[in-house]
Amino acid sequence: MITKIRLQNWKSFKDSTIYIDSLGILIGTNASGKSNVLDAFAFLRAVGEGKSLLDAIQTVRGGEDWIIRRGEDFFCIEIEIEIEGSYYLLDLRVIKRNSVFSFGSCEIHRLGIEGDNVVPGKFIDSARNMTWKTYDVPILLDFWAKIYATFRNIIILDPVPAKMRDYCKISKELKSDGSNVAGVLCALSPEEKKKVEALVSSYVRPLPERDINKVISEPVGLIKSDAMLYCYEDWNPEQPVDARGMSDGTLRFIAIVVALLTVAPHSLLLIEEVDNGLHPSRAKELVDMLKDLSRQRQVDVLCTTHNPVLLDELGNKMIPFISYVTRDEHGDSHVNLLEEKENLAKLMASGTIGRMMVNDKI
Repeated sequence: MITKIRLQNWKSFKDSTIYIDSLGILIGTNASGKSNVLDAFAFLRAVGEGKSLLDAIQTVRGGEDWIIRRGEDFFCIEIEIEIEGSYYLLDLRVIKRNSVFSFGSCEIHRLGIEGDNVVPGKFIDSARNMTWKTYDVPILLDFWAKIYATFRNIIILDPVPAKMRDYCKISKELKSDGSNVAGVLCALSPEEKKKVEALVSSYVRPLPERDINKVISEPVGLIKSDAMLYCYEDWNPEQPVDARGMSDGTLRFIAIVVALLTVAPHSLLLIEEVDNGLHPSRAKELVDMLKDLSRQRQVDVLCTTHNPVLLDELGNKMIPFISYVTRDEHGDSHVNLLEEKENLAKLMASGTIGRMMVNDKI
C-alpha cells in the first residue's frame, strides 16, 4: 500500500508531501492545486498499467505542456510503499530535454537498511524503458509485479450521474465516471452480487427523500450483455425505478459505495468532490459510510471536498487526517497538515473546521 507521496516540480507543486491514511480529506480553494494531487496518482496508475511515458503523461490534465513546474526541466514523484511488512521508497524521476521526455535516474530503497548493509543493484524494465537503481531490494519479477500492482490499484472516482443513467456493458472494473456501476454489480457471482446489493441498499436507505429501500442491478438486452441499475421505493414497493429516475446525489453515492465494496483490498480510492450532489443534511451518513467501508475492506480513501458541513461532521478526531492545499505569492502549491497549522487551537476555539474554511482561515 502507498503510505505517502512527495511531489517535486510536479505541475504547480515545488515540493510537497501527501500522507495516505485509512480515510483522508483534502481541501483547498479553487485553483489551489487539489486536482494536481489527483493527477499525480493518475500518472502512477498509468505507469503501473504499462503505458508508455508519453501516454502516461497524456492521462494528466494539461499533458506535457503543464506536467512540469514552470522554469524546471524535470519532475520527481517519491512514493513510500509498504509490501508484506517492509517499506520501500521509490524515486520516480522524469526529465525533459529539447522537448523530449524520458525517465531519469529512478531509485528504490528499502527503508530501515543503512550503511554497509545496503546491497546496491539494478533492475531494467524494458517494457517501460526504465532503469531502476536498487538498494537492498530483491531483483525479482514477482517483487516488481507487486510494485506495479500497487500503482494499478489506484482508483480515481468522479461519478457522472448523467452517464450512470444509461445502459452499460457488464464489466469487472469500475470506470472513473461510475458509468458502469450496474455492469460491475452484474459481473459479480450471484452470491456476491446479492451480498453487495444488500449492503448498498443498507447505506442508501437513509439518504434520499424518496424512501429507497432496495437497490439492484439486472442484465438487460437480448443476450443479457448490458445492465441497468434499479431501485424500489417504499411508497410503491412493486414498481422498480431505473437509474433514469434516480437523483444525481443518490447515483453518486451508490457509485462510491459500490467502488468501496468491489475494489481490491489494499487499493487506494481517490474521490473527487465526494459530497457533490448530496444534501448537506446527509453528511453524517456519508462520513459514517466512508469510515466503515474503508476500515472493513482495508481500502485507503482520499477525498476532496468544498463542503463545510462535511468537515464539521468529521469532527475534531479527524483533524490529523485533513490536509489543505494553498498557493503562495509565487504561484507554488503546498499541501499542509491541518494539525500543524499555527494557532489552530485558537482558531478552533472561535469556530468549527467548516467555519474556518468558509472564513478563509485554512
